[in-house]
Amino acid sequence: MNKESIYQVCATNEEVFVRIKEKASYLNCTPLRSFLYEMVGGGSKTFVIDFQNCSSMDSTFLGILVGLALKLKRMGEGGSLSLLNLVGRNLETVENLGIHKIALVSSAFVSGPNDLENLKINTDGENASTEVIYNAHKALLELNQKNSRIFRDVVNYLEQKVEDSA
Repeated sequence: MNKESIYQVCATNEEVFVRIKEKASYLNCTPLRSFLYEMVGGGSKTFVIDFQNCSSMDSTFLGILVGLALKLKRMGEGGSLSLLNLVGRNLETVENLGIHKIALVSSAFVSGPNDLENLKINTDGENASTEVIYNAHKALLELNQKNSRIFRDVVNYLEQKVEDSA
């Protein structure tokens, strides 16, 4: 697997900006999840994700974004998640799962900062653990009734795996 991060990031006092360079999936989203939650823990409230160069994304990645959006909402301090440059299948997926109801979504081209850094990754092959995948899918399941039907079996299966490994 490619050891280069597909996520480029820039964090300022005002916002956290992430650009996705290729496919966002369970195979590469653990460092991003860690980064996003570290930023929330540090007081960041505004998150912008740029999908211009994102070829595709899976449900684990999307669940991480849903979990972030729900966490920002629960904090109740005006936090927001914006998903920029969403087009085609990526936009369709976000809308089908109802993510557009908890995040600001734009399909118009929006340029981000130029001073992005590659997100540091663990070269030991840090893939998403069963617990990360479980929590991501649980966030999708909790978002709406339609997702509950889609992801219920996945969540039940992963819940059993998490319990068995405890």
